[in-house]
Amino acid sequence: MIFKNIFRKLFNQTPKSASSKPDFPKDGILWRVWNGETQKMIAEKNRPVLLFVENTDPTVWPFLKVVLKEMPRNKKLRALLQDYYLALMIPVESLPELFKDLGAGGRYNIAILSPAGLTPMAMIDPVNGKPEKIVETILKILEKLQELY
Repeated sequence: MIFKNIFRKLFNQTPKSASSKPDFPKDGILWRVWNGETQKMIAEKNRPVLLFVENTDPTVWPFLKVVLKEMPRNKKLRALLQDYYLALMIPVESLPELFKDLGAGGRYNIAILSPAGLTPMAMIDPVNGKPEKIVETILKILEKLQELY
């Protein structure tokens, strides 16, 4: 709980409810929470979803933190997440069983999920590489998928 509050204060990236009026931060990312409204939006858009698991495990957290801080700095990624894809952030302790069963919070903490079944299409390792390169990888994957969806 302490890590979660520190996390939100540091990055001012509080997940927004899907039912609230979209309020896209000028230089940030609108992170959605997992609820019925978000599920409905995913089904309606029928596009892949960027999942970020807020995992405060000390073996993962330092790497996730720097990637999360770097993500809004990439203008192209921000634009894609505002106009085309949904960004979903779920605290590890709140992960639904569906996500846990598919490896979220364990095998991966950042992934691009298929809109059909929310299975991971691409898992991004935040440990191996510079944060800006990891963000570029996320962007490249989303741009390629945009050609298909």
